[in-house]
Amino acid sequence: MPNPRSAARLTALAIACAGAVRLAGSASGATCVSDSAFARPIPPPPVTRAAEWETLETGLPEEARFRPIVRVRYNRVDGPAPTLGAAFQPARAPEPVLFAEGTYAFSRKRPLYEAGFEAPLGDRPWLQVGGSIYRGTATEDGWIVTEGENTLFALFARTDYCDYYESQGGQGYLVWSPGSDFSLRGGARLESQASLSVKTRVSLTGRHPEFPPNPPIEDGDEQAFTVRCRIGPAQLPIRGGTHGEAAYERSGSPLQGDFEYGRLRGSIRNRTRLSPTQEFRVRLVAGSTVSGALPGQKVWHVGGIGTLRGHDFKTFAGDQFFVANAEFYQRARKNLYAFTFLDYGAAWFGSGNLGRQRPAADVGLGVRIAGGPAALTVAKNLRDEKSKLRVGIRLGDRF
Repeated sequence: MPNPRSAARLTALAIACAGAVRLAGSASGATCVSDSAFARPIPPPPVTRAAEWETLETGLPEEARFRPIVRVRYNRVDGPAPTLGAAFQPARAPEPVLFAEGTYAFSRKRPLYEAGFEAPLGDRPWLQVGGSIYRGTATEDGWIVTEGENTLFALFARTDYCDYYESQGGQGYLVWSPGSDFSLRGGARLESQASLSVKTRVSLTGRHPEFPPNPPIEDGDEQAFTVRCRIGPAQLPIRGGTHGEAAYERSGSPLQGDFEYGRLRGSIRNRTRLSPTQEFRVRLVAGSTVSGALPGQKVWHVGGIGTLRGHDFKTFAGDQFFVANAEFYQRARKNLYAFTFLDYGAAWFGSGNLGRQRPAADVGLGVRIAGGPAALTVAKNLRDEKSKLRVGIRLGDRF
């Protein structure tokens, strides 16, 4: 038989060990409960994560990650222009916290650059401040054709749909984005603008042996305030939606500079999914110069690709303009859509001359691959019975 004293000592030791286990479980956030012959730990309650954004005093946002910047463009003033750089990009923010990039324009034999930042004010990401310094190639035609699409046209067809000028200076801005469907941005920029000439000749093919000349601009220093507002998603979803933007640009007083004007530009886009095989798209873009006189590089042009598809490129010019486009899609086969479209618009000088205009009207047919990587169109100018059919190619989806 066991010794009574030994049994008492073993019992006391077991009680002490059990107490120690309970104390250790309490200290680590876990407890033990009886389950037949075994004790299973209960996991601790979830720990609340700290705010994803930190102030500038504590460093970069927690989710910021290094991202290399690598891209290349080709146009009639820059020629081949590779860009290399780096950025710290938050996982859920549209702009990098810090970035720097350099571009070498081979035809101009000139280095270009841009470096800047965008960071939240405080711990919340809905209010951000940013700025940059730069020397680059600027254009006012980005709303007509994207840089990537224009690069393909220039490289393969000796066709450049943009006019360019050099801009060098700096900018600062403040962005308020309380939700994904609204953004308000205000800022100022100070830059010098200069004309650029065409020195690029290489292209795989094209109707003309050389690129057309790049029009000269009114060289000078511009100091301007800008305000931009967006309502709706930044990119229209496939299921459909509405997106609207308005931008006001004021150059001159109360700032200094060589240009004096104020202009307003807005756009509305809508995509409606009528059925699994049918879709309707509409876009309205308009601009008005409300004060002063626009320099040549700021004048709006319409006609041709992306605007009035039954006319020559940039047929009309003015300090006032509007373009309305409507497209109806019908799926013909998997990833192949047939569509018909109507274009209506004009450009002119003088804010009081709208009633004197006879806007252009074009109608046409087209075939588009999938959601928009490429499309072929045939358009007719309805104002001129003798006009020829115009065939167009798009390598992107503008609206």
